[in-house]
Amino acid sequence: MKKRVFKIKTTFINREQELRLLRNYLDAQPNSILFLYGPKSSGKTTLLYRLCDELEDDKNYEIKFLNLRETFLDSYEDFLQAFFKTGNDTENSLKMSTKRQYSMFGLFKLDAVVERMLKGKNEDPFVVMKVEFQKFIKKGRKPLIVIDEFHKLKGIYLPEKQKTLITELMNFFVAMTKESHLCHVIIASSDAFFIEEVYNDSKLKKTSAFQNLDYLTYPDAVEWLSHTDRYNEVAAFSLNEKEIELIWDTVGGSPWEIQYILERLFEIPLTQILDKIKRERASMVANWVDYEDRPLREELLGHFIDKSCIMHSELMGRRQLLGLAVSDNILFFDPVEGVFGVQGKSLQWGIKRYFGS
Repeated sequence: MKKRVFKIKTTFINREQELRLLRNYLDAQPNSILFLYGPKSSGKTTLLYRLCDELEDDKNYEIKFLNLRETFLDSYEDFLQAFFKTGNDTENSLKMSTKRQYSMFGLFKLDAVVERMLKGKNEDPFVVMKVEFQKFIKKGRKPLIVIDEFHKLKGIYLPEKQKTLITELMNFFVAMTKESHLCHVIIASSDAFFIEEVYNDSKLKKTSAFQNLDYLTYPDAVEWLSHTDRYNEVAAFSLNEKEIELIWDTVGGSPWEIQYILERLFEIPLTQILDKIKRERASMVANWVDYEDRPLREELLGHFIDKSCIMHSELMGRRQLLGLAVSDNILFFDPVEGVFGVQGKSLQWGIKRYFGS
């Protein structure tokens, strides 16, 4: 197959501190679930892929990575399909896989008999997973479970029981980390209110660690934009100090938006790109407030015209509306710090433009 050539390469910018925190977590005996959270498009999935890439050749680890963003989940059967595969299914998947084989198919490779028992509801999936962990440990390998967008399991119930799958799975991971010390578990989610539920659950709070992944810092963004030839392999253009400041002022350290801008600089002047982003965000705000409760929505967003973040205590009495703003990716909530913030600098520009500021 002919190798594809791209004008601009995606990049991974200085997350050394975050990678060290993840490696420190893995170097300790399993004792807690690690929750990775942060605003939309802050780079959570990219960071997890980088961690797994670095560990892929380390024979001490048995990595099981599942990105639920790539998986349709609507029932208990969908859960089984996502988490378990037979040997034949795995072999077929390998033919189409990339270097990241650990993310291309179910977490656990099972023989057909065990899979049939699971699907026939004659076997407990949690018992099956525990047995798999024990097998890895006997081989001298450390099991690592990484699940991205974990909140997508919400709303699924165990068969013939009134127990939710996500609650039982969380309890199982507590047993595997804090109680049995069998495996490490890293869970990532962009659903801030799911993280809040976990953080405020007294049992889970005492058995979990929480790590926020924010947007890139100003020095990291400047380093990237000052050396696009190095980080993106681009020779067609370079950015001066004024242009870099304009980008930072518009999108801050949002990796996805910076990449979006760079990809368009081949054909479109920077000022046009940035103005388009601001207009699009203003339209996004206008669409979000255009409901029967418009005065309440406008009153909420009015708090963020000149502030990028506000303490939860200053916004009391708006729980339902705040929940909508978070689920619609207008606001972000950090339950550990108790702070609501706008989902990025560009969206704050949208709020300012909407209110004519």
